[in-house]
Amino acid sequence: MHDGENGAFGVVLNRPSGRRLNELMPNQDLGSLSMVPVYLGGPVATDQLLLAAFRWEETPEGGAWTWRHDLTFETAGEVVQEEGTILRVFAGYAGWGQGQLEKELATSTWLVHTPDDEILHPDLVGMLWKGLVGTHGPVFQFLLNPPENLGNN
Repeated sequence: MHDGENGAFGVVLNRPSGRRLNELMPNQDLGSLSMVPVYLGGPVATDQLLLAAFRWEETPEGGAWTWRHDLTFETAGEVVQEEGTILRVFAGYAGWGQGQLEKELATSTWLVHTPDDEILHPDLVGMLWKGLVGTHGPVFQFLLNPPENLGNN
């Protein structure tokens, strides 16, 4: 989420904690939410849980992910029943102050990738970062997969 006046807010998509919500809240009756995976969402407020629902929407440009991060346990239980919705829980989030993200993008601190409908598939989480970075050309492919012995070039 981005707002030019207030900054930007997001979550890290490829850092599963290896835990489920029921492990963090064993004394709660979570119903259909109990097995939702928990991800490490970013360095800010790591002691807080953020429930987020993602949905792929087709657009004339190809498509885009929409997401809701204003969910309570009650609304998350309802949203998870909607077809095509992916629910995740994040411990913490990533945040940028006013203008900070724009400056980082202008200096190529971030690689920008066009979204696709497979990016949140659970089977791809382990390779998500490598898979996306590798699409940015041979230099990045080399950095991701350097030869075992650089002296053998």
